Amino acid sequence: MSTTTDAPTADAGSPHLEPKVREALDRKRAHRGVDVQEPIELDVISERLNAFLASRVEGDFAITDLGRLPGGASKEQFVFTLDRTVDGEARSDRMVLRMDPLGSPVESSRSREAEVLAIVGTSSVPVPVLYWSTDDASELGAPALISEFITGVSGPSDTPATASGLGVTYGSRLRPILAEQYVRHLATLHTIDWASHDLTAFERPRPGTTDAIDWRLASTDRAWDDDAFQPHPTVTLTRQWLWRNRPVLDTVSIVHGDYRNGNFLFDEASGQMTAVLDWELTYLGDRHHDLAYAMMAGWGETDAETGDFYCSALLTRKDLIEQYEALSGLSVDEERLRYYLVLNMYWAVVALSASLPRNAEERLTHLEVMGNFLSGLGVYYIDLLNDMVGTPDAATPATTPTDATPDATTPEA
Repeated sequence: MSTTTDAPTADAGSPHLEPKVREALDRKRAHRGVDVQEPIELDVISERLNAFLASRVEGDFAITDLGRLPGGASKEQFVFTLDRTVDGEARSDRMVLRMDPLGSPVESSRSREAEVLAIVGTSSVPVPVLYWSTDDASELGAPALISEFITGVSGPSDTPATASGLGVTYGSRLRPILAEQYVRHLATLHTIDWASHDLTAFERPRPGTTDAIDWRLASTDRAWDDDAFQPHPTVTLTRQWLWRNRPVLDTVSIVHGDYRNGNFLFDEASGQMTAVLDWELTYLGDRHHDLAYAMMAGWGETDAETGDFYCSALLTRKDLIEQYEALSGLSVDEERLRYYLVLNMYWAVVALSASLPRNAEERLTHLEVMGNFLSGLGVYYIDLLNDMVGTPDAATPATTPTDATPDATTPEA
């Protein structure tokens, strides 16, 4: 295991790490130098699935049409049909099994993802139906989640496939149709009454504090400390800037964490969104996180004729903000957007330039080639971070924390 000397440091026992997040990070640490990711044969998956479902499905059932599902940058995915009887009626449901590899670019908890899917599924945001999840690796061989298989495409058929959907564009016909839904679903997500639900896998951040950002920074810092091959001055500077300038949270929202082009499915003929996917990074926090993430340069598209930049290849920054405010009733603050843009780029650097190549070297993933390929995008974000935090203006705090959270550079050990 490699650690760096970049400060601040988030220790494994830090109260800033939510328990389920710490479990996921500790799990990867435990695999280092001990285990190697090997391809899982379909007959092994079938045997484990049958045993797993036997304690969860009443009566007889059958698993058919089991196969691997391509795509995704962090999970092993399989698709299968489950035939069973529900309330006296025969049912045949197509399902997706998503399993954690030994090492992921972003370690996350399946129980957290499951709890949010269950809540969001009661809203108008289209998400797969959740069937079962487990954080117990002894059941299916790894933490896993089983959900509904939803038809749709992540990009138009006349555009080339990209790694993890990065750089997907939609063209003049689909862009306005999808853009309206994209903003509407984000506004709905951020205004869901999550507080009335039982969220046992989450700690609840307090409005008027920096709880949410403290916990998020601590987990990202821990990932860098575990995975980086060597310290980097830009990362050190970025971490200091982020801890120094933490904004106080006004409204606590469900944050998707990876809300961009390529992470939703749609019907190509009608442009109707069929599912928002990839909820593994979800947490309770500031809506500006998702908004800033959607605006990141690495996901968007610049119009060759007008020079306009389309956030997530869908709509301009101005239109995104105006439509979001109108639909959500929530304000968008430019200083918070700037802060969360820096946070998102820091997260991208950690995932792309530290965790992905580290997992490949340690043979903890089935995506070694993609991991090494995408590491170059992390260098791109390091360059952008130099411009964001390496200037005199960057020294001015966006907001000043008003609660008694740890200050400046060092989270509690």
